[in-house]
Amino acid sequence: MTLDDLVGNIRPLLPDPVDELQVAAVLESQGVTDEGASEQYGMADVFELAQHVYARLTPVPDTAPEPPAPTRPWWADVMHGLLYLMPSAVYPAVYAVLGGPDMLRGLVFATTAGWVWGAGSSWVAHRLTGAGAGKLAARTLVLLGGGGFALALAGALLILRWYGGGVELVLFVLAQTGFQVASGILLFHRRELRLLVAMLPAALAGLMHLISGYADELVPPVLLAGVVSVSLALTAAYRTSRVSGRDPGKVPPARVLALGALPTTVYAALCAAFLLHTDVRYVMGPVDLAVGVTPLVVGMGAVEWRVHRLFDQAGGLLRRCASPALFDRAMWRLLLRELATCLLVLGGLALVLLAALRSGGALTVHGALLIDAHVVLGGAFFLGFVLIRTGGTGWATACLALVLPVDVVLVEVTAGGPARYGDVPVFLGCCAALAILLLAALRRSVGQVRHYR
Repeated sequence: MTLDDLVGNIRPLLPDPVDELQVAAVLESQGVTDEGASEQYGMADVFELAQHVYARLTPVPDTAPEPPAPTRPWWADVMHGLLYLMPSAVYPAVYAVLGGPDMLRGLVFATTAGWVWGAGSSWVAHRLTGAGAGKLAARTLVLLGGGGFALALAGALLILRWYGGGVELVLFVLAQTGFQVASGILLFHRRELRLLVAMLPAALAGLMHLISGYADELVPPVLLAGVVSVSLALTAAYRTSRVSGRDPGKVPPARVLALGALPTTVYAALCAAFLLHTDVRYVMGPVDLAVGVTPLVVGMGAVEWRVHRLFDQAGGLLRRCASPALFDRAMWRLLLRELATCLLVLGGLALVLLAALRSGGALTVHGALLIDAHVVLGGAFFLGFVLIRTGGTGWATACLALVLPVDVVLVEVTAGGPARYGDVPVFLGCCAALAILLLAALRRSVGQVRHYR
């Protein structure tokens, strides 16, 4: 039997093989041994024979087709960072009303709760969309957004009970939550421009407040503009969610959706804890430390864009590579190239911030280290996104669960020492360790063909 005859016999049994290992298993089930592979086909063993059979079962066309055009423009992802940053234009006016401690408590709670709740909500919506239930996904996002408001109100009332404050704190938490709910819905439906337009009143008012030197008389108009922007964003989100059409009769049960969203929610909670454990100390601190997170926030859109690009390019590699081994090596090189691109973008944003701080005489060594730490953390977030999309949510969570306690312990140790800001180099080291752990976890999964079919 020739090799072509063998391929013809295997093709009906395995029309769409995943990799050469699957082909080898089928060959062995058909009675092909290492001795037979050597004597009849001149191969070293069944595995080498499987490589040749796999290549013929999945032939490479003479001219590889171009990868499909992206379904969304690149700038739609890149502008996410700007959108995430826009609410901060109103924070100085909020600070003038609430004061530092109350604003910090409200901001930390609203940001953390919105981050975690939004991650779970987004997972459920994408799962429903993948099941063909787009209309139900849109309606579920709105309902879960209402649940997010209930959670925010309960948390704000608990803050009032434990720490004091006033109705202004509750309104701030609800407004911050409103932005996060609206942005989650609009970005899910890829309506970035609607969110941008809605947030312009708040951003412009905040800019005027900055130019005026934070004049007290501008505080009420800035707060009013913030309320207007959140209201516009929520209105746009609700209208965007009114999706027409019919869904299929069968969708995943609520229990399945809740359990499925749990790993992503836990990962988001660990991300929020890791980031805020250090940054919350410096929100009201020296200016270079207070703005250290800015490159990460502004650059998160670029990070998301490169994640999408990696998976778009993986489709082209899948068509061009003749074997899983070649695909694995090509994907690893692609991952490293995209990681370097993310770090270059974040590093460029960091350089702009460092130059501005230095020209203003506000840059210190610890401020520069904190900015660098957020650049490294952005690279780790990129790796985490890729790992989750290649089925490694558990591995990503485990990496964070390993690094976070180390960060907490080392920060507590350095806090009692004579050096000020000792937690900053600790945070930088932990960000680097997290990136290395995620990269090691990806070495096993990023090159597996099944994640890109």
